[in-house]
Amino acid sequence: MVDEVTIREQNPWWLSKEKIKEDEKVKEALSKKNKLIYYFEDKSNKLIFGPRQIGKTTYFKLLIYDLILKKKINPRKVVYFSCEPLRHFEEIIELIRKIDMLIEGEKYIFLDEISFVEDWQKAIKYILDSPLSKNKTIYLTGSSSINLKKENFPGRKIKIEEFLPLTFREFVNLFGTKELKKSLTKLNFINSEEILTKAKSLFFYQEEIDKLFYKYLQGGGFPKAFYELMEEDIIKEDTYEIYWKWLINDIAKIGRSEKITTGVLLGVLKNYSSKCSLSSIAKEVEIGSHVTVREYLEILEDLFVINNFYTFDLNKKMIVYRKMRKNYIIDPFLFQVIQRKLTGRKDIGDCSKLVEGVVVESLLRKVKNKLEVGFYHNKKEIDVCYKDFGIEVKWQEKVDEKDFSKAEIKNKIILSKNKFDATKEILIIPVSLFLTMV
Repeated sequence: MVDEVTIREQNPWWLSKEKIKEDEKVKEALSKKNKLIYYFEDKSNKLIFGPRQIGKTTYFKLLIYDLILKKKINPRKVVYFSCEPLRHFEEIIELIRKIDMLIEGEKYIFLDEISFVEDWQKAIKYILDSPLSKNKTIYLTGSSSINLKKENFPGRKIKIEEFLPLTFREFVNLFGTKELKKSLTKLNFINSEEILTKAKSLFFYQEEIDKLFYKYLQGGGFPKAFYELMEEDIIKEDTYEIYWKWLINDIAKIGRSEKITTGVLLGVLKNYSSKCSLSSIAKEVEIGSHVTVREYLEILEDLFVINNFYTFDLNKKMIVYRKMRKNYIIDPFLFQVIQRKLTGRKDIGDCSKLVEGVVVESLLRKVKNKLEVGFYHNKKEIDVCYKDFGIEVKWQEKVDEKDFSKAEIKNKIILSKNKFDATKEILIIPVSLFLTMV
């Protein structure tokens, strides 16, 4: 049962627009020297998915701040509600009806953490298909994409977007100098010459970019972690624990085994950046069936913990599911959270595998369609293939063109630790420069 008092308690700005300034999420965001700020720019209905502790609630509160104080929307037309206390989809429908009873005319409604309400999709479909959608802009967030497919809302006016940890480029845009930010450019993946030309313009900022990259490898793209690192020069032990509890709690909410989850994650760590089969992971961590391993790998992907990365067919220019795969954790800080919990190791150690994972994640974000990006393996591997591009990550002091596979691919790129060489057929550029462009 949703009552009016609960709704009112979550919307203190109804009494005074200045109350939004007192919101803890808003105060914390605005107190930062390097502010991560969002603005309300799209009146389309949106369903926004991303991991917990990524800042989705802060995102909502900053949109509300912008609507009320900057865009001068009547604060009583702006409604926020955390769906965590709700249990069934009918309560979501009831909530919208209560809001209509309390507020007339156009409304901006922000429903937070909707994805663990039972059958929440039914409520959204019903609302979008009924008069309940009239005069409303509805924003929703969720922490799991399990059972979410875009065809769940065919023909309905709602956008589905991911809200993910910052990429290195976004990290640079937050913490870089004004001069560096002005010099940032984006790749269109036309050919090697385009990459070379744009990398040259960033070469002068190499030292600053490298310093930021080492920070990114530690703090990743989760705001709580990277703000602690950048402002206090250390990530608190409690912060690592918070992110581990998020993962385990979400596993419990969907009725899956913590023991099997930790076993599969341990298998991911043991095989990190190496090709493997489902059967090999099952055998290595003593899980009964490769089918179980596959199920949990898919769940972990839906919970925004890992990405499954598949073999790439150079002729068809697309991935092949039935062959070998790799698994990468979506963020370097999250990698450390899992490594600390399962192995006890507290240092990054050899960064080469971690760096490869950052490159893969950045390219998956860039390309959007995961069917178009994978890795090639025959006698020798290519870490990432996309269209006519082959990218090999070599986080080491000595790099030359012999480090690239002899496979037939048009644009060959080696991402080095610090070497920059465009004198031969294969372009060698520092990985940090490359990632600022992706």
